[in-house]
Amino acid sequence: MQTHIAGELPGATPFFFWNLCERHADIEKAGRSVCRGCAARLRGRENPLRAAAHEALYLTGRSAAEALDMVEEN
Repeated sequence: MQTHIAGELPGATPFFFWNLCERHADIEKAGRSVCRGCAARLRGRENPLRAAAHEALYLTGRSAAEALDMVEEN
């Protein structure tokens, strides 16, 4: 069973502001997949959309924190 976010078409790019805007994502800006209209209101550099990953980037919260250098060693 495949699920999708309300307002999104199956196969459409996930959109960060899906609950506020009915358009589909065109670009990435400030770490978010957004349409060009919403991108105009965000700071940062525009980047092309990346393909969705089928697997999690990090297996645990700990591995994500380590990759982002957010773990303090005592």
